[in-house]
Parts: sequence; C-alpha cells; structure tokens
Amino acid sequence: MKEKITFEYGAMYEGETADGKPHGKGKIIYKKGTVYEGDFINGKYNGKGRLAYGDETPLAGYMYEGDFLDGKQHGKGKATFKTRNEYEGDFIKNHFHGRGKMTYADGRVEEGNWKNGVFDGE
Repeated sequence: MKEKITFEYGAMYEGETADGKPHGKGKIIYKKGTVYEGDFINGKYNGKGRLAYGDETPLAGYMYEGDFLDGKQHGKGKATFKTRNEYEGDFIKNHFHGRGKMTYADGRVEEGNWKNGVFDGE
C-alpha cells in the first residue's frame, strides 16, 4: 500500500507501507532538510538507498549512497563530503570498515583497509 505519512516530529514520508510504517520503496524528508530515498523494512532504512543531510544539520553536505542495515550505512557504499572528499568501499554500522578508497579533494588517495573509520593501511 502506498501512503503519505506526517510524523509527530515533522518528518514526511511518501511510499510503500505496512502496518502504518515505511516498508518497501519510499522517501522521507526530515524537518532540517535531510532526505532518505530507498528501501525500508519495518520503518528503518534497509537495502539500497541514498541519504543526503540537510543544510541545517551538523552533517550538512554529507551524502551516502549504498547499502543500509537497520537504519545504518552497512555494506558497500559511497560517501561524499561537503569538503568534496569521497570514500567508496565497505561500511559497518556507519563507519568505513573493510576495504575502501578515500580520494581527497587535494588529490591524495588512501586505499586499503579501514577500521572504525580510520585508515589502517594495506
């Protein structure tokens, strides 16, 4: 079933639902401009999606596209920062973790293993 839902905290959702929760394909827009579009399971981001933080948030300019699990960036994905740095590779629970490549705006590249968001070398 497709629905439009406005949540108490001001977010607006449009897409597939089950039991009154986002479930399937949909898009949610939060009060401060953050937008998630992709797959939901039981109200959480699960599957493939794109998350872009709004200008009024501490993470303004950050965008992630890839896999989600239980509302977290988890699996393969690509993150782009306001600084124009880009990371592409493995994520676990919102952290760069596993194989990945960070390309910095100044042209530097770190490619190899990452652990909890920190470059760990080859």
